[in-house]
Amino acid sequence: MSSATVPLLEDDTLAFGDEDLDTSTKKGVLTHPYVTFFHLAFRGCALFFYLFCRVFTDSFISSFIMIVLLLSMDFWTVKNITGRLMVGLRWWNYVDDEGKSHWIFESRKGQLQSRINDRESTIFWTALILTPFMWCILFLIAFLSLNLKCSLC
Repeated sequence: MSSATVPLLEDDTLAFGDEDLDTSTKKGVLTHPYVTFFHLAFRGCALFFYLFCRVFTDSFISSFIMIVLLLSMDFWTVKNITGRLMVGLRWWNYVDDEGKSHWIFESRKGQLQSRINDRESTIFWTALILTPFMWCILFLIAFLSLNLKCSLC
């Protein structure tokens, strides 16, 4: 049985996309301003801390842990909150009675797709694409300058 045909668990409480959203907001106004802020904040803080970690601490371990924690918070936020509210994506995993792992991927479709704010969607995808690109550039700079310790962060 493929993951697309696996029945959902019976304890699902809210059908995906059935959240009460105010669709009467003006065009160009963020529907979820706090969600958008945290989507950018965790990514931005991790990059900022990487660039200026020597100002805060001389400890490589402390810098590494702080960056990993910020990126972990970013991952959790994107997976559980911003992906769902800003662009209508969600995914999860469950294990059936036979012990097989099933991944479920969902996105809003049809009329529910129109609930997505275009500005938030642009912010979400731009940040999602540009941040790894910036990390690759920072890695190459650290690697080519033979600063191997910083290339690990």
